[in-house]
Amino acid sequence: MTPEDRLYWSKVFLGVFIGFLSAFLRLHEPTSIVAIIVAVSVYVVYSIVSPFIFRMPTGSVKTKKLYITGLASYFLVWLLSWMLFHNLLG
Repeated sequence: MTPEDRLYWSKVFLGVFIGFLSAFLRLHEPTSIVAIIVAVSVYVVYSIVSPFIFRMPTGSVKTKKLYITGLASYFLVWLLSWMLFHNLLG
């Protein structure tokens, strides 16, 4: 499995985890913007840290590909898991 594949799937599983935390911590209580801000900030921080976790080559650290890989999948899985866990826990 290539580092890009591991990066992609780790972002998908991170989306499920953050979706669960968003529902469990009830981040939608004051407004849903709080949950969205948390999801975006976790994604950005993870995209910055992930090249060091997966020991990617130093040339790929500054590319846009690290931020784009798994972007849509992360947010779709986060949104779906947030709604699912919200209904299950509610």
